[in-house]
Amino acid sequence: MDLKISHSCPSCGGPVEMMEADRLTTCVFCDIKNYRVDGGLQRFMLPDKIPTRIERSEVIYFPYLRFKGNIYSCRGRTIDYKVLDTTHQGLKVQDIPPSLGLRPQAMTIQMVNGSHSGRFLRRKEPAVTILQRASLLAESFSDYGNDTLFHRAFIGETVSCIYLPLYRDGNSLYDGVLNRRISSFEPWYTQENGSVRYSKEWEPTFLATVCPKCGAAMEGGSDALVLHCYNCHTCCAEKNGKFVPVPFEMVQAQNPNSVYIPFWRISAQSGKSKLRSLADLLRLTNQPVVVNKHHEKQELTFWIPAIKIRPQIFLKVAKSATLTQLKFLKGEQRLAKPIQPVTMPLKEATQALKSVVAETSVNKKEVLEQLPDINFSIKRNTLIFLPFEDTGHDFVQEESSLSIASSVVEFGRKL
Repeated sequence: MDLKISHSCPSCGGPVEMMEADRLTTCVFCDIKNYRVDGGLQRFMLPDKIPTRIERSEVIYFPYLRFKGNIYSCRGRTIDYKVLDTTHQGLKVQDIPPSLGLRPQAMTIQMVNGSHSGRFLRRKEPAVTILQRASLLAESFSDYGNDTLFHRAFIGETVSCIYLPLYRDGNSLYDGVLNRRISSFEPWYTQENGSVRYSKEWEPTFLATVCPKCGAAMEGGSDALVLHCYNCHTCCAEKNGKFVPVPFEMVQAQNPNSVYIPFWRISAQSGKSKLRSLADLLRLTNQPVVVNKHHEKQELTFWIPAIKIRPQIFLKVAKSATLTQLKFLKGEQRLAKPIQPVTMPLKEATQALKSVVAETSVNKKEVLEQLPDINFSIKRNTLIFLPFEDTGHDFVQEESSLSIASSVVEFGRKL
């Protein structure tokens, strides 16, 4: 579930509410659009109800690591999918709750800012710990038996830090959200070397949505990773604190009632497993088609949805688009509307390649065993906007049999 977050507008300081996945925000007070830069680990705070008699500078903020995302596991003859949203202590303390439970989803949390004047306990658990814990949780929910794990991928994951406010009252330590006693107060909570004050570096930075090529205002959904300039027909994504152009093609629609859904077209090869062309992929996965010269000439190219959707459907759409890619028309560098926002980063899409090979294979046992030896090197990538006819219940691709339920696309924006 997406978290609801409050923060201050970087332009006028007014309150702004956004969802965790949102990048583009519009302030209702100054009407200025700002794009949030991906600055690494995000830090959030649960809202507290600490009594006014408690000095805010004495508040203690306890860290929890949060993982939200999809885990794909290839074992034996099966591909398993799990959607997880879990929190875990960033510091091992026996008396503190091991998890935040549903509180982050049930409350409007805050971005950590300069008004939080207490002390932040240092995390002793690295971010990779929450990934390991997520893997263990995924295994605990599945009956793998003694099947060998051939491949595991984290796709569309988010790792963040959520702080639980604590305070001391007498000789007791209290939960600042529930005002409930947790345990007796331990002196180490306030030790200087175990905590730090707020750092300005923790605050997110924002960019003005100005096209770097022509200076016009760019557009996009609130959760879009790629913005569009319809003035000079440019797509841009944030990289290292600035907008950079993204190579794209838009396949022109034949039907005026069409919606454009983005895909990452990723050209790759794996020398050790001799995967260099579409024909090689068809033979490896034992597809029931006659391999012809067109397959031989087509370099190995994967079509990965650039939108977040449920794991099982994500792989099925990637499989169908990859196998039917020769039916798609050539695109142009000219934008049209309406466009579904890009919500799946290219990096995450690249991590899905092995899982797509596994999903595509007819004889999964034979192909899954080869996954550890398949290592893809990326040659090039392009963002492709494919036209889908909106039939009311489904989006149906005009040139192929590929279809996606419209409800699946809408729900995916909340993943």
